Amino acid sequence: MRNYDNEIIAAVWELASVALEDARANCPVRTGRLKRSLTLSRGDGRESFKISSDVPYAAAVELGGRGRRPRLFLSGSVETARKSAAAVFAAFLGGGEL
Repeated sequence: MRNYDNEIIAAVWELASVALEDARANCPVRTGRLKRSLTLSRGDGRESFKISSDVPYAAAVELGGRGRRPRLFLSGSVETARKSAAAVFAAFLGGGEL
């Protein structure tokens, strides 16, 4: 039986990349600092990745606060990646095209 570990990791990385690009595209921009700060890196597990920002106000923009409405640029990007998941996994595991 074939081991698909590398293909699965590559597919998850591709989905994380899709989420990162969507988060950047939907990030509210005043100066561009928050958008430029968004990065993709490996998470705690071998098959996990995380999108993060070192800007101290990133969470306040995403979640709202102090009378400001939430701007769900990160949460929405997860939904975009979810919608792409079947096609991405088919391409990486089944030899289809992206």
